[in-house]
Amino acid sequence: MFDTGFNHFKSVFAHNFFVEPADRNYCLAGFSKAFGMPEEFWWQALQAVEKYLKAGLVLNGRSVKKGFGHNIEELWDEHKNTFAELAVDRLEKPAGLNDQFWDDDPLTEFIKRLNVMGQPDSRYGLVSYAFRRGDLFKLDQLVFELRRRTIGLDWIVGEDWKDDSFASFSGQAWRDVLRALPERQIRKIKLPTGEFNTIGSELKDVWFAWNFSFGSNSVDLNRPAPVDVAPDIPGFGNSYLSLLFRAIQAGRTDKDKMEIYVGWLLENIRLGKEIDKSFRKALSKHSL
Repeated sequence: MFDTGFNHFKSVFAHNFFVEPADRNYCLAGFSKAFGMPEEFWWQALQAVEKYLKAGLVLNGRSVKKGFGHNIEELWDEHKNTFAELAVDRLEKPAGLNDQFWDDDPLTEFIKRLNVMGQPDSRYGLVSYAFRRGDLFKLDQLVFELRRRTIGLDWIVGEDWKDDSFASFSGQAWRDVLRALPERQIRKIKLPTGEFNTIGSELKDVWFAWNFSFGSNSVDLNRPAPVDVAPDIPGFGNSYLSLLFRAIQAGRTDKDKMEIYVGWLLENIRLGKEIDKSFRKALSKHSL
């Protein structure tokens, strides 16, 4: 974990803390919109945009540990300041989209609406919501553009962060890649898998399938269940934060390098007071 370059370390943790969770939020936002769960759409959409913004900022020298919370309007202002001419400033109507599903309001207006209707209080039914026909299409484009910018603009291709698929840009700054390949994502996306009809033919089957407490009839309980419902070998996953903490405790690298890498993490990303305290204590012990 400490045997990589500093920027590679930053990239790995930003991807795991922000980008991958944002991808899941974005997927759930689309699902919620398609199946008529408006409050959940706005909440998941805000969560996705917030995380993509924070990933882009933290990888370009801006701490996101304090001062932002879930306020994406403030994050948006910082995005424009940090990315300057490469900031996302407008969205284009997709060529194949009917005009009636698009409006030309400034992007800042969509950000403002998203900030209001996706705020945390929406989880408790305390926020009114309103849709416009183009909301989902604008979210799609916004996510596409923000996700492309979850990389250090001045990092060097092949040095600070390697990806063989961009080998032709080796030695250039990643900002050059963004300009040259406007339709290309920089980071690979881990798409969800599975079929919608696994649970049944209707959305309500999500509630009733294999649910012995709420099951409405025998069909709900007898339908063949996919392996993820009750796997023979239950899955598990290690948080990168946990792996990092173990590496510090084991003292598997020199003190100075460890303090620089972990110091960046603690100063730029909100991990929680107890986690912050535990990491600083572990670093202190290692430095004795």
